[in-house]
Amino acid sequence: MIRDRGNIKWTAMMLPEHIQQLRDWQAEDGKIAREIPDEHQLEEWNYRIGQVMERGLPLSIEFWRGEDVKKVKGFIQNIDRLQGMLQIGMKPGEAHRVPFVDIKSISEIE
Repeated sequence: MIRDRGNIKWTAMMLPEHIQQLRDWQAEDGKIAREIPDEHQLEEWNYRIGQVMERGLPLSIEFWRGEDVKKVKGFIQNIDRLQGMLQIGMKPGEAHRVPFVDIKSISEIE
């Protein structure tokens, strides 16, 4: 096994600008590229939302918030087609509004 000091031994020979660029590169490397859903996936989500509302079941939605992916679990309280928003909440008075265009995935909770 090689027991070296990793990046510590190289930082003495690097300029601060280079170190900052390496840190930025490492932070950028972990980001997920935003995907655009195709028509088949949109139809599947529409069907799933209809089934969940009809049966009164909870669901889990992953959506984009900036460059991060957030996850919300709950029941669909309202669908605002004019503004393109889903309103989801677990308790009365607690609601999350998720734009249609930011949805990454929808799955039923069993």
